[in-house]
Amino acid sequence: MSSSSPLIRPTRSHAIAHDLRALLGSDKVKDDGPTITAYAVDASIYRMPPQAVVLVESDDDIAATIGYARSRGIPLTPRAAGTNLTGSAIGSGIILDVSRLNRILEVNREEKWARVQPGIVLAELNRQLSAHGLLFGPDPSSGDMCKLGGMVANNSSGPHTLRYGSVKDNVQSLRLCLASSSWIEARSYALADPTLERLLTMVPALRDVLVLTQTHADLIAAKRPLVSKNSCGYNLFGIADGLASGRFDLTKLFVGSEGTLGIVSEATLTLVDKPEATVTALIHFRNLEEVGEAVPRLLTLMPSALEVMDANTLNLIGRGKHGIPAEASATLLLELDADSLKIDLRERAEAITAICGPYKLASEPTLAFDAERREQLWKARKALYPTLYRFDPKKKPINFVDDVVVPAERISELIRYLEDFFEGQHVPVAVFGHIGNGNAHIVPLLDVNDRGDFEKMVQAYQDVHSTVLNRFGGSICGEHGDGRVRAEFVKRMFGDELYDLFVQVKKAFDPENVLNPGIKLSDASFTDHIDYTRLSKSCATCAKCNSVCPVYDVFQSEDMSARGWFEIVTAKDYSYLNSKRVVEACLNCKSCRTICPAGVDVSDLILQKRAEHPNRLAGWIFRHQAKRVNFEAVLHILASTQAVWDRPFFRKLLERITRPIMKRLAPTARLPHDLVLPKLAQRHLRERYTHLIPDESDSPPTRRVAYFHGCAANYFDDGVGDAVIEVLKKHGVEPALPPQRCSGTPIQTYGHVDLARDGARFNVRSFIPYETIVTGCASCTLMLKDYPALFPEGEERQRAEALARKVVHISEFVARSTQHPPMATAGETTKRVTYHSSCHLRAAGVTKEPRQVLSSLPGVDFVEMQSADRCAGGAGTYLVKDYDTSQKIFDRKARAISQTGANVVATSCPACMIQLKNGLGEAVEVKHVAQLLQDAYQAAERENS
Repeated sequence: MSSSSPLIRPTRSHAIAHDLRALLGSDKVKDDGPTITAYAVDASIYRMPPQAVVLVESDDDIAATIGYARSRGIPLTPRAAGTNLTGSAIGSGIILDVSRLNRILEVNREEKWARVQPGIVLAELNRQLSAHGLLFGPDPSSGDMCKLGGMVANNSSGPHTLRYGSVKDNVQSLRLCLASSSWIEARSYALADPTLERLLTMVPALRDVLVLTQTHADLIAAKRPLVSKNSCGYNLFGIADGLASGRFDLTKLFVGSEGTLGIVSEATLTLVDKPEATVTALIHFRNLEEVGEAVPRLLTLMPSALEVMDANTLNLIGRGKHGIPAEASATLLLELDADSLKIDLRERAEAITAICGPYKLASEPTLAFDAERREQLWKARKALYPTLYRFDPKKKPINFVDDVVVPAERISELIRYLEDFFEGQHVPVAVFGHIGNGNAHIVPLLDVNDRGDFEKMVQAYQDVHSTVLNRFGGSICGEHGDGRVRAEFVKRMFGDELYDLFVQVKKAFDPENVLNPGIKLSDASFTDHIDYTRLSKSCATCAKCNSVCPVYDVFQSEDMSARGWFEIVTAKDYSYLNSKRVVEACLNCKSCRTICPAGVDVSDLILQKRAEHPNRLAGWIFRHQAKRVNFEAVLHILASTQAVWDRPFFRKLLERITRPIMKRLAPTARLPHDLVLPKLAQRHLRERYTHLIPDESDSPPTRRVAYFHGCAANYFDDGVGDAVIEVLKKHGVEPALPPQRCSGTPIQTYGHVDLARDGARFNVRSFIPYETIVTGCASCTLMLKDYPALFPEGEERQRAEALARKVVHISEFVARSTQHPPMATAGETTKRVTYHSSCHLRAAGVTKEPRQVLSSLPGVDFVEMQSADRCAGGAGTYLVKDYDTSQKIFDRKARAISQTGANVVATSCPACMIQLKNGLGEAVEVKHVAQLLQDAYQAAERENS
């Protein structure tokens, strides 16, 4: 803000972090290179490296950090998930990360409110509230990863604003720390309330705002945006509304202030009942103009959501991929809720069809009533922005005019203007958003490193915003906040007089301009601090990967997250030695790859960096494993003596003796004495089924199906390999057990790519003659499918691709089988079974089949657990590489399993079974999907015998 006193801009040093560590403790303060790199970005187009990061864990931490920043004149930027698109979560001084303040403190079911901390993820908040039949209404599309603090800061809303409103409409009170380090409760006070008078005396800035609003009531009324939603500037309009009814509602001032007036540590939220049922409709219009005609009629149905995607957007995300007709000029996504089971949603769905009947549609409306199908219809919309990163290697979706609002009845006119404008610029553009309240998100695709595209961006910034204000009478900001990207245009929107009132508000609360300077009020160009390097990369930094990263779930620090790792390992100054702490923290669970709409595999980037410094101890072990004879002889000795050395006394001794060796694997590695180790097989699987091992003369093979058992099923006495073989036999298949080596997952995880490639060559040669390759291990399934990535273009890759096409997990094989072996009839005993979805099987695209198999079993009550798709923390040898972290990761899984009331947990991977058995103990039985199938088939035999 140009009119404020200048800040001290400290040069890069460790002095700030040193001071903060002395103040707060060393665990809460970071300023190493990887951390600074990770926190230099959010989901916006900007980069700004901070001086230090503080991971606050209490109100005292917040107050102390603010006090220090103010005393030194150092910029202080609050940050939650860093999913905002405006650059308001990055800053040049201290980042105050509230992510560790992530608890629900209190829920009142009767009065429908909850008191929560700012670091809780919206999706997690609503998952926990669902147990009470409640939800928090505002739902930005980033709901899987955005956190409450950011939602309060930006006054977020989302697709369901029509029903639930914005955050400002759903907050009862806030606990805030001001720049003075004093705390206030920001709520609605009656003007005659003595508590208010005491508060005004204690905090003169509040009296200044009160007097300022009263004095300039006419100006504020005249400048109020006449649209359904607005988050531009400070919300003096909401303050004025409260004063008109005799109340001073402080929540209206602080919600949407983007951390420039104070920092929130708690919020009391208004909740609503979860709908009893919902129907989602997808409607493809041939003519954009007819969308504008249909919307007012569809709004009479009182939809909870009404979204639009224009033709350009449909083209960019891929019509074929999402089943969108070629003739569609725009697509509407509409949702209707039923608050009572007495409401007939099918009747209301027919009303949708009737309203759309007169219009030219590209296909019949698609109606979805079940949760899974509805989620599929929403999938493209919610992942739209990062999906656009796939469009072009150079042209990226750039958010700089992304949140305009016009009167709802003029939204089609706005879309047509935008399409014509960007067509004139020869710039691809996606236009989508909340058509029901006139809020459009505009995302042009540009190469900002190209001078011509850069100039087009600057022109579009001025022209589009000016047109929205002058022609449409709209707002430049509906729900994303002003941040850095719109700050320079706030004065243009409201005029000098009202802007001056905003400046006075900022000065009253933050006279030194320490709290998030440059955000919301600034005359700096929106092009300052654009991250030209990152905008040429493949990652959207949207943080979807963080929402599923098990390491981030534990540490709640950006340097220990998938998004942070991408920034760290792709930085120009990357160094393995400086970044080893974070590079070695990744589990290689592939969750980031599974969820990323832009197709980025952060775990693969991590593996590439590890390959530059492969672990020597792991390499020694893997080389001996490949030779088999000596390696398996040692395993036989260990198996025959396990009853002795696996006793508590010897395990404690073993942990102590192996500690120096384990340190060579990782600084955190150990063999914990209380870790429940798998039982080693005294006779390996291949020794038990020698008749299935083909001899050299069996070429071509007489059997069509081969079983790739992997290491765990071969070496452990866990019954998985036997179950897979028996299940295959029940389906009329006697599988071959060709010679095989480790699939390569653990080998690659420790950086030995050449060893993994050698093993892949061996396995390809051994298994390529077979028509089908069945697996029982999730990691083996994924690795075999990923073999082509190990080889350059050529014959070896082609052979690896041919092999990959033949690989099926046992659950897939059974689900697709035309044979249906008899199973036991359901008796009086019913097993309550839940399913842990193994990360690597999910990454291999196998999600439905294990659930289908389990649901079909007689005597099984299958129940889906929350967080079924979250990593359990085992990740093969990660269990010993970092036992403490693996157990913290497992905590979430243990809670989810407990909530189901299941007495059996099924999984699709022997490695996951180890972690589950270790974490659950005797409380819950752990079984492979194949073992439950085996049980059902064997029970049928007993019934018929």
